[in-house]
Amino acid sequence: MKKIIINISLVFTLMLISDSGFSQNYSEQAKVYFSKYLDSKSYFDLCINSLPTLEDCSMVFNKENAYTFYGYIVDLKKNMRNQQKTELEKYADIKVGSFSISDISQGKGNYAGGMKNIVNKLQPNVVFYNITLLREIGNTSGISYEYWVKIEGRWVFFPKPWRIFSS
Repeated sequence: MKKIIINISLVFTLMLISDSGFSQNYSEQAKVYFSKYLDSKSYFDLCINSLPTLEDCSMVFNKENAYTFYGYIVDLKKNMRNQQKTELEKYADIKVGSFSISDISQGKGNYAGGMKNIVNKLQPNVVFYNITLLREIGNTSGISYEYWVKIEGRWVFFPKPWRIFSS
């Protein structure tokens, strides 16, 4: 009986983790979603309106690190709202890259080097997405926005999370 309860608990826990959205890869959904924002103004507005809440931060960062990052976001929001995009730049396509906390721990994937330094501040099942705006179809590089996380069906922007913890 004890083994059955443990097995049921394990199955339930695995279901919760896989349904949280963190353990799944949403790269194709990201490509479709972010392709709607192919100019500098609409993408900038999307970034501002997609900054995380404290609850979002606690789903990505562990313990007091969520509060630290959220404090950074509050200040950043004020600064971003004061910046107006005057020149409208149009983009032709986007490129989506993704990596998980497991990828960082195993030293694989393509992510900013600073992410290695904060892996112990992150929740274990997070998948980060890097969205790169491309000026021409087929380009391999462009303007990169690091990082987005899909939380409960929403895309949430966590701008360069390693920076706040590196100082």
